[in-house]
Amino acid sequence: MKALVIGGSGSIGSAIVDRLLEEGYEVIIHYNRSDITMLKQKYAHQKVSFVQCDLAQNTSDIMQHFEFVQNLDCLIYAAGQSLYGMVQDMDDTLVDHCYRINVKSLIQLTRGFINQLRRSNNGRIIVISSIWGETGASMEVVYSTMKAAQIGFVKALSQELSLTNITVNAVAPGFVSGNMADEWSESERAEIINDLPQQRMVAPEEVAYTCAYLYHPMAQSVTGTVQKVNGGWYI
Repeated sequence: MKALVIGGSGSIGSAIVDRLLEEGYEVIIHYNRSDITMLKQKYAHQKVSFVQCDLAQNTSDIMQHFEFVQNLDCLIYAAGQSLYGMVQDMDDTLVDHCYRINVKSLIQLTRGFINQLRRSNNGRIIVISSIWGETGASMEVVYSTMKAAQIGFVKALSQELSLTNITVNAVAPGFVSGNMADEWSESERAEIINDLPQQRMVAPEEVAYTCAYLYHPMAQSVTGTVQKVNGGWYI
């Protein structure tokens, strides 16, 4: 079995990659700015290959970076970038950047790999969205909009592909420890955690576990869903 993890060098992406490798998958890790030398050292002697691509570039030829990928069984889209601030301060450059990373590249890559996934007996598309895609967040209007678009994409595509072997699902994490949480100061993180029902952040490995459930062969009837991994943080 072969999986491509878009954003595979990030906090959630890395946990997903590790889980896939534990379960015997061959994994292609997409990255952008990560240190490729460190990535190669981390995954030395494992069934891993790498592809570098800046998803924020406004190009229609994104698939040229992925032409070497063949016989794909699972596409997991874990790339994303938050955007914090008042909506009136979001100029077109920031909006376009957020759109290309969270929505446009997702559509382009899915479109490019659908025929391969259709040939798999266990075709899977999994999108890592966000709690903000479901509820919306003040000061993160643009980001919430893009994450909501991902959920709409998943629900619609799951219906379009319902007569194939491909399932399409989203995972909507809450406050996850890692790169995005680190953008907040220690005091800000503590304040957020204090408002969480479980009084803790979600571990990336918990998100990866949910993905493992979705790409398991016994999850063939699970499609078009949004799996909430938020520690009871229903806003």
